[in-house]
Amino acid sequence: MKHHDLDKAYVSPYDKFLFEYDATHPKTASQIKEIEKHQKIAKMRDDKEYKTDESEIWEGF
Repeated sequence: MKHHDLDKAYVSPYDKFLFEYDATHPKTASQIKEIEKHQKIAKMRDDKEYKTDESEIWEGF
C-alpha cells in the first residue's frame, strides 16, 4: 500500500475568497463579542493570577 503525501499547503478557492472577504469587510457586532469572549477565556486559562469577581453574580441571592 502506497502512502500519497497530501499537499498541506493547498488553499481552496473558497478559503481564498473567505480570507479576502474577512480582510476587506469590518467585523459584525456578534463577531466582535465572540472574539472578546474567547480572548477572556484564553486570559483566564493562561494567567494563573487572574481573579474573577463572583460577588456580582451571587449578590442578593
